[in-house]
Amino acid sequence: MKNENTNTSGKSKIPPIAIARAAVQLVAFILVPGLFISVFSALGAIWKSILSSTFRFDEQAANILLLAVVFIVTAVWGRFFCGFICSFGALQDLLWLGGRNLPFRPVFSQKVDRVLKYLKYAVLLFIVIGVWTFGITGDTVWSPWTIFGMYASPWKGVPSQAMFLSVGGLLLLLTIIGSLLIERFFCKYLCPLGALFTLASHFRVFKLKRDSASCSGSCRVCSRKCSMSIPLYQYDKVRSGECIDCMKCTTACARGNINAEPVAAVSGTLAAAAIAGVSFVGTLPIISTSSAVSADPNESATAAIETATQAGKFKNGSYVGYGTGFRGSIEVTVLVSDGAISEIAVNHSSDDSEFFAQAEQKVIPAIIAAQDTNVATVSGATFSSQGIIDAVADALGTQLTAAAVTETKQPSTAAAAEPTTEVTEETTQSSQSNGTFTDGVYSGSGTGFRGTTDVSVTVEGGKIADITINSYQDDEQFFSRAQSGVISEILAAQDTNVATVSGATFSSNSIIEAVSNALGKEFTNPNSTMSRGHGHGHSH
Repeated sequence: MKNENTNTSGKSKIPPIAIARAAVQLVAFILVPGLFISVFSALGAIWKSILSSTFRFDEQAANILLLAVVFIVTAVWGRFFCGFICSFGALQDLLWLGGRNLPFRPVFSQKVDRVLKYLKYAVLLFIVIGVWTFGITGDTVWSPWTIFGMYASPWKGVPSQAMFLSVGGLLLLLTIIGSLLIERFFCKYLCPLGALFTLASHFRVFKLKRDSASCSGSCRVCSRKCSMSIPLYQYDKVRSGECIDCMKCTTACARGNINAEPVAAVSGTLAAAAIAGVSFVGTLPIISTSSAVSADPNESATAAIETATQAGKFKNGSYVGYGTGFRGSIEVTVLVSDGAISEIAVNHSSDDSEFFAQAEQKVIPAIIAAQDTNVATVSGATFSSQGIIDAVADALGTQLTAAAVTETKQPSTAAAAEPTTEVTEETTQSSQSNGTFTDGVYSGSGTGFRGTTDVSVTVEGGKIADITINSYQDDEQFFSRAQSGVISEILAAQDTNVATVSGATFSSNSIIEAVSNALGKEFTNPNSTMSRGHGHGHSH
């Protein structure tokens, strides 16, 4: 494929291959923005299932299929995944283009560049050994991919802006800055998936060929245009696994001395379509997120329902709850029949279907089987799993509270007369036997979904005049609903014996406890008996 970049009109033309590549990148960004996360998560899920001796081929079949196609395509064509359909790579290309007028862009020597490229193998080892094997990062959202994935498709849902303040958010910011200064900064030096692709594509069938005999000895245009800083002038055939097949070298050479076999645009498009197709096919057998999951997935679930029915653990009814997933809110409806959780339906979720469906298929039957929300998350879909768990816990919050109260032994009259907690003299004086309060400003705290809620209560004329939230750690979207509902109820009732806000039970209880604490009133916070789960580490 020869490229004669002669231009008699004096106007530069955009090469067809560049147009084709940009079109494929745009389509991939819209349709499969998180595909690179899916590939890496598939690796992690298989690795962790092997380590935990829970590997089952039927459960990992979709992951195995995705990896097989991706790495076969890479072994044949090279890193077309990186050059054509990786959304994180497309972001870097856009940043590099946007920063072309920056006054300073560092240029590394060939030796320094070669050494820095080994960093991505160190990152890969850290993830495999440190994160996947030993979990040393805990619940920290450490991956810039995760943060990017959350915001890459705003039309699918946008999570809390607080995610930008995580370790992953900081690393994403550094990646953005690096990509403005160095072309394909992350791909060259830090990408763990790129490290694997580099190894897989080293002996690829598709290669770029260079006619060194026709090249000027001092001309290194192709090398200077290479996105991955490969010294192309040294080779007759480009075998480097670093090559992402962007084809910039072929369009840069005015003599057409470096070319591809066959037409790169066609092969790149076919490779992209193959990988994207497998990604979509892998989600076809999975239950839709709007469907309900049966209450009888296996014998253990049936036994658990019978046990819960006998104990009358829950009050019959239909309850709606909310949790936070990868891209935003998850809404579920929990049906309680004969005292047991009989059905859980997902009403709404903005999470990517390939991740959410994995969580939905495993977490919901597990909750029904256990008749509790204290169940394990699904590896590779932790955010979605935790979102479902939190939503069910939120829906059953008042029911779990009622069950906890029923199962708690009531103290004797003598025992009840003894104070169970130590309170200050000022707080004790604030609550009066006739239902009024001593004027003043009192502080109190309560425990919510993610931590402590602190309030100040102002008493004027013997009545609660104002309640101010000084600080809280719960998610704003849930806490704000609880704040507006619970505070107005307390002020109206002049008592903390008020109902929680549906969909924000944890936050409601934290406010009620904090106000009760400030006024010296007894209140047993049911949050301590409700499964909330704080795990937010996610490869999604």
